[in-house]
This record gives sequence, structure tokens and C-alpha cells, in this order.
Amino acid sequence: MSSSAALPSPATSTKIASRQNRTRERILAESTRLFLTRGFDNVSVDAIVSAAEVARSSFYRFFANREEVLGSIMRPVFETGIGMMAEVGQRPPQALMDGICDVYLRLWSASPDTLRLVTRTGGAYFRLFEDLHRRFREQLVDAMQRVETAGLLLNDNGYNSARIIARVAVPLLEVYRDDPRIDILFHQAMNGLLIKPGAKP
Repeated sequence: MSSSAALPSPATSTKIASRQNRTRERILAESTRLFLTRGFDNVSVDAIVSAAEVARSSFYRFFANREEVLGSIMRPVFETGIGMMAEVGQRPPQALMDGICDVYLRLWSASPDTLRLVTRTGGAYFRLFEDLHRRFREQLVDAMQRVETAGLLLNDNGYNSARIIARVAVPLLEVYRDDPRIDILFHQAMNGLLIKPGAKP
């Protein structure tokens, strides 16, 4: 019997990979739900395994521990956000605030629970995504300092404005989450909070 005969066919390999990916995504989805409802410290691996309806061996095939699960939930949102902010950063100052609002709206649309979890995770676990959070924050500050230089900010301070966005954006999206006008209302609220009246074309 040749060694190639023991190898799975490409179709079989694709099915296995697809099944494993679904299992991993189910673990992440259930972990996110549990971390939000119970708090990270109150969720065990056993609880995750039970909620995701997978074997412990399946959990450990993908993740070494709960911290790795949390990092795998959080890091992609910042990676995506960094890419979006890089595109927004090319806009003129008058368009930056709307661009930043669009970034938050797109991230919220893709994964609201992950954004909720980001706002509730700190302390010892912040290190799991601190490097990406720092890069995203730096992009946000740079953008708002350009808006400041253009004389568009109510408070005339790009750094403070970036801090306000970081603290207010997700709770505001939470307020408007069920409103079909969420995009318009979010833009209006954020601009009204930070941009001088009549400052934008």
C-alpha cells in the first residue's frame, strides 16, 4: 500500500477543516456570550465546553486556556479596526469624524457583542490585546489631532476628543441598537458632541 493511499482526499480534508472551523467559532461565540453575562472570572473551561456542546478535547485542540479564548475574541476586532482607521486617516480633516463614526458602525454591525466585551474587559486581561488597542488608539488620536488643527473641535483638543470617542461610542451604539436610523443618529450624536456647529461643509 502506497503512502499516498493513506492521505485523505482534498474533499475530505475540506470537510474536516470546515467542521473544525465551525467548532472553533461555536466555542468563541458561546465564550463571548458567557463572558458578557457572567464576567470572565466567573466562566470556567467546563462552562464553555458545556455551552458550546463540545468535548474538552475539542476545546484544547484550539485553545490552551480561557485567556487564549478571550484574546482570540478581542484581537480580530482591533485588527479590523486598525485597517479601517488606516483608510479613514487618508481623508481630509472635515471628513475624519464621519469616517471614525463609520468605523465604529461597521465594527458594531459585524460583532456587537465583541465591542461590548471590549468595553468591559480590563485589568490583568488587558495585556491580551494591549498592543493592538494601543495602535488603534494612536490612530484615533492622530485623526482627532488633525481635526483639532483644522479648528473643528468644540473643545479644541484632539487628544481629549479621542478619549471621549473611546468612552462614548459603544455605549451610544448600545442605546441606538434597535433603531433603524442607528447610522444617522450615531453620526449626529457624535458630531454634535465634538464638532463645532457649522464647522463642516
